[in-house]
Amino acid sequence: MNKPTHIRRNLMLKELDIRWLPNGKRNIFSIKYVDKSGKLRYIPQAYVRGLPYNVQDARQRGIQPCDCEGNAEGHVYPAGIDMIVMYNNMEVIL
Repeated sequence: MNKPTHIRRNLMLKELDIRWLPNGKRNIFSIKYVDKSGKLRYIPQAYVRGLPYNVQDARQRGIQPCDCEGNAEGHVYPAGIDMIVMYNNMEVIL
């Protein structure tokens, strides 16, 4: 069976909202998005973190880079949901 190459944005957002898996580990994913300065950013391993309430109203999610064990690296980056290009190596479509 072939691996999917596209994912709809609404399904991607549902997967982003899953913070913890049933086995007690974080939901770790890869993401590629365009930041507010126009640079294409790729984070190979990350998980979702909370953002201040006013930022989430702006249709953004907080992306926390991590290592292979799920330990945080760096700081939380805001990513606009309309600017996410790839999620888990699948192209995000409307």
